[in-house]
Amino acid sequence: LPYLVDVGVADNIVTRGLKNTFRFGPGFGVIAKTALDNLVTINDQAGKPAKTVMIVHEDSLFGSGLAKLLNAQLPERGFQVLETIPHPTPTRDFNNVALKIKTQNPDLVIPADYYNEYVLLARTMQQQRVRPKGIYSVLGGAASSYKFVKEFPEAAQYIMDCNHWFDPRNPKALALKKKVEDRGEFYTYEVFMNYSCILLVADALERAGSAQRAKMIAALESSTFAGHVMPYGPTKFVDGQNQGAAPVNTQVLGNDIQVIFPQTFATAKPVFPMPPA
Repeated sequence: LPYLVDVGVADNIVTRGLKNTFRFGPGFGVIAKTALDNLVTINDQAGKPAKTVMIVHEDSLFGSGLAKLLNAQLPERGFQVLETIPHPTPTRDFNNVALKIKTQNPDLVIPADYYNEYVLLARTMQQQRVRPKGIYSVLGGAASSYKFVKEFPEAAQYIMDCNHWFDPRNPKALALKKKVEDRGEFYTYEVFMNYSCILLVADALERAGSAQRAKMIAALESSTFAGHVMPYGPTKFVDGQNQGAAPVNTQVLGNDIQVIFPQTFATAKPVFPMPPA
């Protein structure tokens, strides 16, 4: 059966030689490299105010893997990692973590958490008046969440993230956003990525002229589909990975989430360092 992955980022999804498997979105390796490249650019453009980092991460494969990568690559890019703090999921209290951050006073805090812990950490930092020059995330669990921005706007303010996002300049993406929000729901990455994948499948079906498995796999392999709502180029699968897929950098500004990188899709310029509270 043809198998289309919308959001899954583990790179072994497309490195096992499965000819029926196609991933529409970018993988972890691409996202992590983009995140670090853009962090360096943001810091350079601001005059390099950030030199030190603390990493706070949940201790499963996601958080531990990201923390390991950051510890290896941040020093190569000119950042000193002061401390890496793991915690279990769930965690109900971040007071001690916030105190450690306040004591070490890093320029940047990089959380690697799922939604609930991310929100609680950000709220605890706000309540304890812990304000680094920036909070920067890679696939942040709440960093690009309209729910977070709506419920805790002060804690969410100025947080930056490198993540899946829609094309804010695409009228189709904005129409879908309105439709979702008119139903009282939040426009999450699951929605716009899965919606784009359904359109991709429909295009492949139409070109295949059949739902026969081999014809569908061939249609996906040769796809150049560009009618999605993502900040991607045309679809092009190589060994199952969409080469047109890429993450973007977002930042919470006001009561909205803006795209700050790449320039092609940007709706705002980064605000960094964070202004004083």
